[in-house]
Amino acid sequence: MLRKHSGVICVAMCYILIGISYPVAKEAMESIPTWTFTLLTFLIAVVALFPLSLFIDKTNWLTIPLRDWTAISVQALFGAVLFTVFLLYGLPTTTAVAASVITSVAPAVVLVLSALFLKEKMQMKSLVSVLLAVISVIVMTLPGAGEGTGHNSLSGLLFLTLSTLSTSAVIIFAQKLSSQLKPLTMATGVCLVGAVLSVPLALPELRTFALTSLTQSQILVLVYYGITVWALPYVFFFHGIWRIPASTAGMTVALVPVASVLTSALFFSAAITATELTASGLIVASIVIAEMKLRRRALVAPVKS
Repeated sequence: MLRKHSGVICVAMCYILIGISYPVAKEAMESIPTWTFTLLTFLIAVVALFPLSLFIDKTNWLTIPLRDWTAISVQALFGAVLFTVFLLYGLPTTTAVAASVITSVAPAVVLVLSALFLKEKMQMKSLVSVLLAVISVIVMTLPGAGEGTGHNSLSGLLFLTLSTLSTSAVIIFAQKLSSQLKPLTMATGVCLVGAVLSVPLALPELRTFALTSLTQSQILVLVYYGITVWALPYVFFFHGIWRIPASTAGMTVALVPVASVLTSALFFSAAITATELTASGLIVASIVIAEMKLRRRALVAPVKS
């Protein structure tokens, strides 16, 4: 039971850290070219994780089998590169409300995919938990629904949908392509492959952007982002993802916008509304329901054996 609870906590921490980091890194992300920012933060994550993989996991990178490199590469492709590409191409031509609503369906997408590809049963508690997670993010968009004046393009909505599918696919692939590598090594490998895949996209930007123009504050944000969006979240993700059902992991994706809103309110003086507090409460409720399901499974399993 403790193992499964820790799995939920680890995966939840992954998405909480990502949500917290968005308000912190927003200014730097707007002033540094997108893929230059992505490449640099991936490299920082690798610098932080690689020595740890050698000294803690005792990983021999030259002997990692092809199967494990395949799992690492798929995670990096869908979880980092494709997700970022689709998100960045979709956001400029869609409203914030549309983006939040589309992102909020990720738990439901994971639930369906886990039933189709992982043969997980759609139990009532899973459906209720995911439904609360989806409703929470939709509710959170309501205060700003009347403020936006932008329009949604079909291509923008398509890209955002693809970004949501990429996020969902990461969880499914993590369950499907299990690896014998330790979480720290997996996280290092994903960041390494993510950096390699980002190079072709960053090179055109580096022709017109001088790295020497980076300010001290921008460098600090790059380091912060590399550690708290790539390095630590992936370590948490791989510590927990193989301990819990994919449907439960998918539910925690909805923590990203909730963590972002709360961080903006607490540390950046952003106003927080009763509706946003309600949305956060719904997320907590969805996690509690998921934990109740896990506790029941953990108690019943020994009786069957």
